[in-house]
Amino acid sequence: MKHRTVKHRSEGFATVALPMLLWVGTLAAIAVIDLGAYLTAAARAQTLADAVALAAVSADIDGARAVSPIREADRVAVAGGGQLEACTCRVGTGRAVVTVSLPVPGIVLPTLGASRVAADAAATLVAPPT
Repeated sequence: MKHRTVKHRSEGFATVALPMLLWVGTLAAIAVIDLGAYLTAAARAQTLADAVALAAVSADIDGARAVSPIREADRVAVAGGGQLEACTCRVGTGRAVVTVSLPVPGIVLPTLGASRVAADAAATLVAPPT
């Protein structure tokens, strides 16, 4: 009488489960990397927008008008690695409202259309306390 060897099905499960787990883990890592890149770019864009608004309004101070507020805003935006999208900053108003954008590094987000992130900021000159 011959003994039959019965193979267990658990060997096939490991063959299928391990590649699936690796695939899901890779997708999760890509999502975390992209989310982190987007949030970092958004924070940098807000910081840059604040700096651009302050630069634009600073160019509007009496005696500092060697360059126009819009030009100064654009110079600071480019120096910060961004792009000035909009600037409502007229000479003599003491107010600047700007929008800047920065590129978003990442693996998947840029290909899905989220290649840039924008931020808005405003600054107003106020009289010094007396």
